Amino acid sequence: MEQKTEIKKVMPLSSTITVLISFPITATLFSLLLLNRTTFTDSGLDFFNTFWLIIIGWYILQIFIISKILKKQGWNWKDIGYPFSTRKTAYFIGGYLLFAIGLLVIIELALANSSVDAAKLEALSSLTPKTTTARIIFIFMGLVAGLAEEIVYRGFAIKALESNRVNKWLAVLIATIPFIFQHGLKSIDQFWWFATTGIAFGLLFLFLKKLTLNIIIHWLVILSAMTAIFQVIQ
Repeated sequence: MEQKTEIKKVMPLSSTITVLISFPITATLFSLLLLNRTTFTDSGLDFFNTFWLIIIGWYILQIFIISKILKKQGWNWKDIGYPFSTRKTAYFIGGYLLFAIGLLVIIELALANSSVDAAKLEALSSLTPKTTTARIIFIFMGLVAGLAEEIVYRGFAIKALESNRVNKWLAVLIATIPFIFQHGLKSIDQFWWFATTGIAFGLLFLFLKKLTLNIIIHWLVILSAMTAIFQVIQ
């Protein structure tokens, strides 16, 4: 039988635009915390651990807001390409956590049985979690980031735009723009990276019509930042 997730109702353009503008603006405001780290360090808090916890909360809030918008307009998760029931979602997340914790164990064992080059550790990107606590927090940040960004900027954005008769290819490009600025850009290289990945994820969603593979790949990309720690092992 043909897929039963065809959208029968139009998502109000006002709701779509509000999400695609307000979400990246809010994320940009959070990224400004990177410029004022003493706000946390003066209070005795670890900056990056605190920052990632804030981001985790923000991603969870995004998913919650989208769920309310879908419910209000009579849409469901399958309408935006998310195919799992609550039970299957638990299995899906469990699979991610099993893989991520396995990676964490490998990293911790490698670090425990080797010496660490302090200079290289300091030089690593700020996106690389450098302590055990940071890596645990990072795993949960990756979990909600992969889910939220694919739900918002692929499933919701593209399907909502299509429901307003926007060409699907143009919908991918439009949805990619807020996805780029969601990440608080600091360089032109970052711009092109997120532009390329945003378009690639959008095209993948168009062809598969489901978010499953998008989310899995997104998770793997995020978790790959943890493996940079192997560079400091002597």
